[in-house]
Amino acid sequence: MIWKNTKIKLSKGLAFYAEKESIYFSKEASKGWQLKKISPLGFYVFKKAAEEESTWVIDFYSGKKEDINEYVEFYKDSGWSLVENYRNRYFVFKSTGNHVFNYTDRQTYKERLKNETVWMLLQSLWAFFPSLSIYLMLFYFNHFDMGLWLKAIISGILFLGIIFPMMLAVLLLYFKMIYRKRPELYNNPKAIDRSQKFGRDMVIAMIIGALFGFISSMLFFNQ
Repeated sequence: MIWKNTKIKLSKGLAFYAEKESIYFSKEASKGWQLKKISPLGFYVFKKAAEEESTWVIDFYSGKKEDINEYVEFYKDSGWSLVENYRNRYFVFKSTGNHVFNYTDRQTYKERLKNETVWMLLQSLWAFFPSLSIYLMLFYFNHFDMGLWLKAIISGILFLGIIFPMMLAVLLLYFKMIYRKRPELYNNPKAIDRSQKFGRDMVIAMIIGALFGFISSMLFFNQ
């Protein structure tokens, strides 16, 4: 959507398509659209600017919060400028020079992917145990006899708390298997971009979501 000097685009996902999105940011900059903000709802906000040839990179930061400034300074000293960050984990940098973003080796990049996966799983677990406790309490005391709308609301909450972490784990496993050669391309973001098939992945994600939605309905609505 374009409104006056602002363009808003839906993110494909910083976690799953870092290389693809960084190349997209570079293409937008060459057309005169500079990234200004990443919203919590997953939207990119671009502002009209002068056309610019630049290289962009999205990196995942797994260190301590108090060390972020040192992390950013390291990039600046290497010729990169900070554009935006999301939740102090995903940092977007750009360079108008001839800097090429490469991890030093395959193992370093593999460690980055591992840290990102662990962080995502931990983030999804914050409501798991409270939601599981609610479900077990309702099941134990047989308190499932309630109105349809109330049951639907509680089912949605329990889905997010209990089912979503398991669904995310399966989705992460899918990405790990389907893009198992990704670590081998640690120094070639364009090759990673070409290997990723967003449309196919979304179909698979919807199928996984539907299966877990069915499991959720069996756990709750059949009581």
